[in-house]
Amino acid sequence: MKANLMFSDRDFDPTSQLCYASDTLASDLELRHVIEKMSNGDKVIADVSYAALFMPLESISDIKYRQENLRDALRSPAHVRRLYDLLDETAQIQKKSNHFLSSSVSLGDSLNSAVGLLRIFADTLGNLRKFADEGIKAFASAGFKNLFKMLQTELDDAFLNEVKNQLKELKSQDEMLISARLGAGNQSTGYTLRRQQHKTFLSRFKMAATYTVKDDDTRGIADIESRRDRAVNETVSVLTQAVRYLEDFFTMLRHELAFYVGCLNLADFLTTTGAPYSFPELLPPEREHRSWNNLYDLSLVILRGESVTGNELVADNKRLFIVTGANNGGKSTFMRSFGQAVVMAQCGMFVGAEEFTAPVKLGIFTHFKKEEDSTMKSGKLDEEMERMSEITDRLRKYSIVIFNEAFASTNEREGSEIHRQIVKALIENDVEVFSVSHLYTFAHAFSGEPLTQFLRAQRLEDGGRSFKVLPGEPLETAFGEDIYTELFGPQH
Repeated sequence: MKANLMFSDRDFDPTSQLCYASDTLASDLELRHVIEKMSNGDKVIADVSYAALFMPLESISDIKYRQENLRDALRSPAHVRRLYDLLDETAQIQKKSNHFLSSSVSLGDSLNSAVGLLRIFADTLGNLRKFADEGIKAFASAGFKNLFKMLQTELDDAFLNEVKNQLKELKSQDEMLISARLGAGNQSTGYTLRRQQHKTFLSRFKMAATYTVKDDDTRGIADIESRRDRAVNETVSVLTQAVRYLEDFFTMLRHELAFYVGCLNLADFLTTTGAPYSFPELLPPEREHRSWNNLYDLSLVILRGESVTGNELVADNKRLFIVTGANNGGKSTFMRSFGQAVVMAQCGMFVGAEEFTAPVKLGIFTHFKKEEDSTMKSGKLDEEMERMSEITDRLRKYSIVIFNEAFASTNEREGSEIHRQIVKALIENDVEVFSVSHLYTFAHAFSGEPLTQFLRAQRLEDGGRSFKVLPGEPLETAFGEDIYTELFGPQH
């Protein structure tokens, strides 16, 4: 049985390899705040959400498949949450019972434990079938409809009744019927667990040869238990395989549902704050078009608990975006909002914007300024160059690199030239670049280039900050005197 809620043709494995430098990406774009809000303290949802975000999809059809499933979940959130809760409760019971299936307990105890677990799992299967019957009409996406159809087909009434009957017979009871035959040297062999005979009232009194082991006959009791274990060995093996199979199925389904429940949690929070969200339109990797409306920093909304200023842009045939402008004007916040949208869009999620259109990227990388680190073995510029080298080793055509104050650890002239040469090489090889920089010489070097879009953090006439980032050519000043005046007053 396959869930196929994350992919149309395969399972989602949250332990698969993540994209390069996923921890750096999460830190630079402050996506951990997003994951925390998605999880609401549920570790499974946190782990699955992290894996989904940092295994970016590169196929538009895969992204649309997941988007449609998420739209369905947003239309019927209660049904999805109840389904996840059912699997979560089953997982907690499973955790407590699993040690009884270990090799350290007797086969008799393992038999009873396996039967007990399977009875619980049978109830879960029955409830899954009920969910499928209820949800088949309420859901329209291919993922959820196929899941419910599969559950209805595989878990039909005949199958569920047969499972219950078989487990009823296997349930622990006072009597166990086993058979054996004589082998070489008159040794007993071929021990087999038999189905119970359903005796009538009269047949119980039919005379038959019997032997009763006394309570104090420890050797006799051990011998009987040994014969019983030999008889139930194969049955325990089959039942244990059934338990493991169902555990794997429940775990897989729980993981795939966890992503959608995490998205529901985030959507609920954004709705309460009045912050908009939307499903992005994804374009082929070779398209050079970007547009967004009211794009904002999700992590900032989460930290403040209220909506924040967003940005707008429409840009065609641009491969390089350079963001300059006033200090404390919202440049880094804007870049985080953009990076968050890129990552979230490519895992099939909604994004923090009223509208967002962008090409799919075949690799997402960040190169942000790092704080001083006492563990560094070389200078900051060397460290920046080393990180850049690791990124270039992994770049592909139609990747994207997001810079934030890169190569600012040296002087203006040297930092500008290093950054210019790197950026020029990237865009010449069809790599898209976004760069926040206060290096005027670097920014000015691309003035007049048709592939370049300049953006600038807005400064109001009175020196205030609107925290809007608008199209605008770079200026030679970052208006640091505004901050000085705000701190020390105009008289100084």
